Amino acid sequence: MTDTTTITVHPFRMGTDKEAALKPLEEASEAREAAQQLQGLIDVEPMLVHSKELTDLIDSLRVLLADEIADTITACANLAARYGIDLQAALDRVERRNRERGRYA
Repeated sequence: MTDTTTITVHPFRMGTDKEAALKPLEEASEAREAAQQLQGLIDVEPMLVHSKELTDLIDSLRVLLADEIADTITACANLAARYGIDLQAALDRVERRNRERGRYA
């Protein structure tokens, strides 16, 4: 059985066509930066990871990364809604291709 994640996104119209097309890239860039910051802290010496201050910082960066991922997903949903694209159908196609490529255990 495959693990799945179910999300609800409420897209909203925002900006010009160009702005809507660029927004997912901007949000993905911010998610990448948050992930790099988080990974940098996780890679710190294992003994240091147990400090309360570092643990709290890692937790706050996880929240930041989660928020940036959510912003990215929302921006993509906004773009899809703008052009009447059925994201579920696209996700189903992508999953089918990934299964054919053996990407799932």
